[in-house]
Amino acid sequence: MTAIAQQVKSTPMAPYIGLMREMSREQKQIVVTFLTELIEEQEVAKTNEEIIREKYKNLKISPRVKALVDGLSLSEEEVKDERTQYILGL
Repeated sequence: MTAIAQQVKSTPMAPYIGLMREMSREQKQIVVTFLTELIEEQEVAKTNEEIIREKYKNLKISPRVKALVDGLSLSEEEVKDERTQYILGL
């Protein structure tokens, strides 16, 4: 058994190994095509972080909120923290 086959045994796909051995070449090709497309879809999908950044990129902050933020005393480290920037809309 090849190293790849051993790795498949350690995945949730392991129960299907016997089933896959009984499949015709055409059926295996269909499964491989499906898996390839599934992998490509996952690579294209944006992460939640990217979606949030894009959504709030053009966010307009009201002058009242800006005045509140300017009045905060934050350390340089806190200002650089991405979570703080997100919460404050910086």
